[in-house]
Amino acid sequence: MKFYRREGLLPAGARLTATRQDYGPAHLERLALIQVLREVADAPISRIARLTAILDDPEQPLLSALGAAQLIALGLPAEEPDEVSAGPPEHPAIAPLLVHLGWPDVDTSPRRALNELLRSLEGWGLPTDLEVLRRYAEPVAEISQADVASIRAQTGQPGPEVSDDVQVMRAVAGAIAFDRLVQLLRALGHTSYSILRARGSG
Repeated sequence: MKFYRREGLLPAGARLTATRQDYGPAHLERLALIQVLREVADAPISRIARLTAILDDPEQPLLSALGAAQLIALGLPAEEPDEVSAGPPEHPAIAPLLVHLGWPDVDTSPRRALNELLRSLEGWGLPTDLEVLRRYAEPVAEISQADVASIRAQTGQPGPEVSDDVQVMRAVAGAIAFDRLVQLLRALGHTSYSILRARGSG
């Protein structure tokens, strides 16, 4: 706890004596966030410090913290607004996909990362047309909408939304865990359909 306070990740508690401080629920939520970032996302202290600084800045909206957390969960480097480098031209299927899904036409880190991935897939001779993207994106859109709602909600309790720290913690842990879930379900599907095909029933 003292280490995190020294690093600026955790605010000081209420002073009880010269050597004792009282820590409340907000401190426990911040510690849970730090634990997820360190143990699940393998984020270095410097990245965590940048994220908690955004959370502690009243001028910064929650969306900024969620964006920084998303970069950590995706394993993408942190970006400064003035440091966004021009990459390859955008893949022609991305803008129509956004229109199809009703998503905003905004330059974001995931959009640029998707462009790089699609360009790599093209280089490997794999399909990257709009039909392929729609096949993957449509179920993901439904999942994403539910994810955003669940990040903000109290667990099984009526009342106000949970704190910003809890929302960011859920966003990071959920992104990593559910991405893994999708990978495993897809692998299980590939294995299952291959077995059925070998048996002549698929």
